[in-house]
Amino acid sequence: MRIKFYIDRPDEPVSTIMANVAFAGKRFRFSTGVSISPTHWNHDKQEIKPAERNRAAYMKRLDAIDAEIRSAYHAIQFGKDGKAVSSTALKEYQDRIKEFLDDKPKGPKNDNVLGQFDRFIHEYRIAAGNKMVTNQRPAEATLNRYRLVSRRLGEFAKARKIDLTFDGINTDFYRQFVGWLSTEQNLFDSSVGNHIKILKTFMRWCMDEGLHKNMEFQKFYKPESLGETIALSAKELRMIRDVDLTHNPRLARVRDHFLIQTYTSLRYSDLMKLEPKHFDLVNGFIHVPITKTDVRPIIPITPPLSIVLERYPSLLFEFVSNVKSNKYLKELGKLAGLTSPIIVGHSKGGERFEQPVPKYQELSTHVARRTFVTVSLEFGVQDSIIRFVTGHKTTDVMAKHYAKPSADVVHDVVCEAWRKL
Repeated sequence: MRIKFYIDRPDEPVSTIMANVAFAGKRFRFSTGVSISPTHWNHDKQEIKPAERNRAAYMKRLDAIDAEIRSAYHAIQFGKDGKAVSSTALKEYQDRIKEFLDDKPKGPKNDNVLGQFDRFIHEYRIAAGNKMVTNQRPAEATLNRYRLVSRRLGEFAKARKIDLTFDGINTDFYRQFVGWLSTEQNLFDSSVGNHIKILKTFMRWCMDEGLHKNMEFQKFYKPESLGETIALSAKELRMIRDVDLTHNPRLARVRDHFLIQTYTSLRYSDLMKLEPKHFDLVNGFIHVPITKTDVRPIIPITPPLSIVLERYPSLLFEFVSNVKSNKYLKELGKLAGLTSPIIVGHSKGGERFEQPVPKYQELSTHVARRTFVTVSLEFGVQDSIIRFVTGHKTTDVMAKHYAKPSADVVHDVVCEAWRKL
């Protein structure tokens, strides 16, 4: 018996992997139900290339199909001439394979967008920077945003009295959905853009799952927000650091967490992962994996950071949720005196809106990472050094391949600069 896996339509953007089975002068052709980009198929090895983000799951499926095909073959009774005893046996063989291939877990109808969105929320795994699928689930806050988009899709479908299908997620749907979010849901362009970003992630996942071949979603663009982002100056950071919180341990703890986040430039989701094992106090570094990119940052333990860490000898931190932290930081900023007005701008439906607000109202965990960059520049650290701490990638070829300072150099430069705080 010979089994060959191959791409059904190699000229299509996405095509199904087929199984060709030959034995005893007979040939059978089965659809595996696995669909990928033909560029991700290794014709010689008959396997999926590592570039495919769902490679592990898909190869597991192909291996199971291969095993079932062989098992069904060995169950056939052959005569002395090597042929099946009866045509009924061949029919039973075909039926057994088809039944195996059709034996999918019970779930929503494939073309039921909202049903598949629920499945997406329960099963989605984050892809690493190299596009390889991982076992890592999105953070709960991210999953809540997915649930919000799913709910709004359902509300949109109900308001427009339509059934959402994968083929119906086209440019006309996009224009109507964006308009509905902006006018009837009163969302700013930044929020609309986040909805579109999540919708595209969902559609891409469904395409990888073989649920549709509709490529129109790739044309959807995310409306850009024109709103400003704030960062604190060194003077303002000192105001946060020095405010007397003797009688407010709750804000004192939140202040420490904000300072640690600022001094390390970590995103809040990565900050919450900090454990004692991540601290190299002997050499003065923090080694913690970061989720958004596969770049490993060089995070020095600067003098200001050392002072904060002395208050936590166990190196164990009780971080509150991002939502609570943002709420408490506004309270902290007001006490620290960050009351000078700033102009906050938002865009909605392409129209710009501006209003003055006290700076503390915009204080959040996102500000910490920007503040590290701003204050480092203020202290004279070159941006080429800063990006090694923040983990930002560079598009400059020379910087990417040649300009790589050692960790010790980054440590010394950053620590010396932050002594000025």
